[in-house]
Amino acid sequence: MSFMQEHAWLSTARFAPFLNEVDGNHEGALELYDWHAETTAACFESIHHFEVMVRNAIDETLGVAQPQEPLRDTWLMDFSTLHPGGVKQVIVAVERLQKGASITRGRVVAGLSFGFWAGLFSKSYEELWRQRLHHAFSQRSLVRKDLSHRMRAIQRFRNRVAHHDSLLGQDIERHMDDMLDIVGWIDPEARGWLATRSRVHALLARRPGPAHACPPTAITSGAGSR
Repeated sequence: MSFMQEHAWLSTARFAPFLNEVDGNHEGALELYDWHAETTAACFESIHHFEVMVRNAIDETLGVAQPQEPLRDTWLMDFSTLHPGGVKQVIVAVERLQKGASITRGRVVAGLSFGFWAGLFSKSYEELWRQRLHHAFSQRSLVRKDLSHRMRAIQRFRNRVAHHDSLLGQDIERHMDDMLDIVGWIDPEARGWLATRSRVHALLARRPGPAHACPPTAITSGAGSR
């Protein structure tokens, strides 16, 4: 397989950071690229578990004793709970749901974006945090601002993962530790549950680098092949 074919498939711009990371070594860059793809998939697995646990904890707290339907009788359509912008996000999520099926609280919760959940910890929801939302966490000394900062950082990281952006410059371990901390604040046992299901730290420990790369391969002009 030619060097130029791989560049065409992956794009020169996308492959460039991996080449730079291993001092231009093509074999080493491909090894790093494969590791990166596997690590990205592992990150998304952990984000999947994290997001489900966080949104369920919030819904169980804000929706205590509320029905699954009609939606108007739940916190998701309650302007005393959500700001108008939050309710608008709920309406958008409802519009995306399959027509003809019941619009239940659970289905809407599953359809809301990560940004919606992160936004519930913003400064504008300080009163909601003080009155109700803090009950979603067993760690009583939590400060909303600390949660907001971490949730927004995880949101940005999640978006990079979802759009297949390069994670080479990201502090992946810190984002993973933030997720573990947050689910641990919900339930201490949840931290261990998520940690045992995550492949991320093991993959980070075997990240390829310049020391793993093969000796530089001469690239001829034109198509060139190894």
